[in-house]
Amino acid sequence: MNITSHKQARRQRGFTLVEMIGVLAIIAVLAGMLVPRVFSAINDSRINSAVMSYNSVKSAAMLYFGKYGRFGINGGGAITLATHTNEAANWDKYVLVPEGLVEKPFAVKVGTSSAIQVVATTTSATAATASNAAYDFDGSATAPSLANEASGGQFVLQCVLSGVANDDALALNKAVDGTDSALGESSAGTDTKGRCKYDVTAGTGTVYIYIAHK
Repeated sequence: MNITSHKQARRQRGFTLVEMIGVLAIIAVLAGMLVPRVFSAINDSRINSAVMSYNSVKSAAMLYFGKYGRFGINGGGAITLATHTNEAANWDKYVLVPEGLVEKPFAVKVGTSSAIQVVATTTSATAATASNAAYDFDGSATAPSLANEASGGQFVLQCVLSGVANDDALALNKAVDGTDSALGESSAGTDTKGRCKYDVTAGTGTVYIYIAHK
């Protein structure tokens, strides 16, 4: 005569529908809690990676300047913006890579495209906008502070990130300029203060990050 215990019978018949629903409900709750954190971690990783790439290019630019005493073309020659259009628009690709100071052109997973550009400086009285070559490092254009602290030389070296979304622009601003309110957004979607500036009021836009000027 076979005697089957209550536990053995339960083990043989598996989970009930109520038990399955309970397990699925617990999984759904856990997923709801974890998924936003996963996406947030991924986004933080993209921003941190972009800032690390920016810092690497900045270090490479300082090495180049230390070697040649200026921001020029491959080999140290003087750069002329009207003539050396490739170098001016993609200084990383046409100068830093051939010089062996970086392994590959500047590329980040923020926005649709990125490059390192050389542009002409503007006067110290030029107010910084979201797209010109002026930078208000301390967020104050009131004397004795200059309206544009990136003046006094021929060229400004800057990172240019195109097609950047509003949230990413704000995150880059905080990563580069910190949380000082004086260097925050001038208005919603616009920042003209500090080393990181942009206008993404249309939903996406271009972010400019100062590297150096001389």
